[in-house]
Parts: sequence; structure tokens; C-alpha cells
Amino acid sequence: MDRKPGRPRALTVDMIAQAALDDGIATFSMPSVARRLGVAHSGLYRYVTDRDELLMTALDRAVAEVSWPSADLEWQELLRAVGETIWQMCERHPGLDRAALSAPTSAPAAEVYVEQYVASIQHQGFELEDAAVAVEFVITLALSASAEMVRLNEIEARHKDGPKVPVIKAYDTDEVWRGRGWYDRKLQIVLAGLTTRHLTAPSGG
Repeated sequence: MDRKPGRPRALTVDMIAQAALDDGIATFSMPSVARRLGVAHSGLYRYVTDRDELLMTALDRAVAEVSWPSADLEWQELLRAVGETIWQMCERHPGLDRAALSAPTSAPAAEVYVEQYVASIQHQGFELEDAAVAVEFVITLALSASAEMVRLNEIEARHKDGPKVPVIKAYDTDEVWRGRGWYDRKLQIVLAGLTTRHLTAPSGG
């Protein structure tokens, strides 16, 4: 509910970031966040320079809300756990998937974890670049899969009372259209490929 304008209230960056999350991280505007806080639109610019900065601050706040896996996990378990954490964020904040994929840069708070995970996977015998690609891929896969399920749900809703959506046979399954779609299958394929690459890598690579 929007707060009624009145006497100016004391604000913090955290309060503004939370208001952006509550307003909808993919769709908020500076005026809509100001209305939610019951302050003048111009007052927000004392704390953030523009919408992009507020978006990054809100993403940082979302990152801080969830429990991230320990970097000490075995690399496959670690990558699966990272994916689960991203799904948790997306479920907690609808639109976060699209917002993160379109953000001007990655959230600084997330980069701290990514650095730890890359180092852990590298120490388990992977090349640095392969470790970085693996972590980045799982994060991007979870975000894009979450956004795809929103899109598919919207398609189904539009055709609820009309003719069935024409779909290629391989895609016309409950696995595609329900839950997390093909996320788990895609992740399994990638982990299998990484395992093969890891086992066939030159010693000390």
C-alpha cells in the first residue's frame, strides 16, 4: 500500500531498496517507489543517482536475504546448490529473473559468492576459466529458466479458453510446461559434460 504524503520521513538506502523490491523489481520506477514510501520523487535522488543504481542496490538486498551454499561443497553439489539459491530468489521476488538478466552489471553482493565458488571449483582440479564458466552458466541457466516459465505460464493463460497452443512435439510435455521446465534436464547435461571434460583434462590443467 502506498504511504500517504505528509511530513518528510527519514529514509535510508536499505528502505528505498526494499520499497523497490516490494513494488516489483522488474517494473518499479522512481516515482512508484517514492509513492510507496510517501515521499517526493526528487527526494530519492539524495540516496541513489538513478534507477540503475537503485536496481543494483535492490538486487544486492535480494542476494543478502537468502542463504548461499558453502564453497567447501563438492563441485557438482555446489553448482546444484547455487542454482537452488537463484531459484529461491526468483520465487521470493517475482521479476527478479528478468531484472538480473537485464541489469547493467552483476550485483556486487553476488560477486563475492561467485569469486568463492570459482576458487573452490578451481581447487578441485578445474582450469580457472572452466570454473568461472561453470558458475556463470548455472546462475544464468536458473535465471533464464525462471523467466521462461513465467513466459510459458502467460502463454497458457492467454489460451486457456481457446485453441491449444501449437507446439513442436518434443516440447509438448508436462516437463516443459510445468514446475521448472527443462532446468533440471539442462543442468544434468551440463554437469555430465563438465565431468567428462574434467576427467579428460591433462594432469595439472
